Amino acid sequence: MKNLKVNSTPKTPEVYFGAKKGYLEMSGISVPEDSLGFYNPLISWLKEYAINPSPTTNFTFKLAYINTSSLQALYDILFLLDEIDGKTSKVIVNWYYLKDDDDMKEVGEDLQEALSSKFSFFAVDDV
Repeated sequence: MKNLKVNSTPKTPEVYFGAKKGYLEMSGISVPEDSLGFYNPLISWLKEYAINPSPTTNFTFKLAYINTSSLQALYDILFLLDEIDGKTSKVIVNWYYLKDDDDMKEVGEDLQEALSSKFSFFAVDDV
């Protein structure tokens, strides 16, 4: 399976999904005009990854801002990973947020409550 790399734009995050090592990362902001168009290829990649995932999957989020439609796609992504957590891969979610951004921290906490995957939270100066 090939890795997936998507360069950031002013409205979409940078994405790197590394299949072999199970390292997945999204960073930047997510306010695409067409959320489905942006996120469907990521979800398709993850569906293929879920068939034969790495023993450990680390998903790192370093998002400064996400809009509502991106949040739904993010939930879909995390739900896919949650389905393999503890079965074929140990899933760890690393949620980075700006120190003064309680809203982004709460988004991560809300997602954690809806899923069984383990989340770790990191307050940082820059994402």
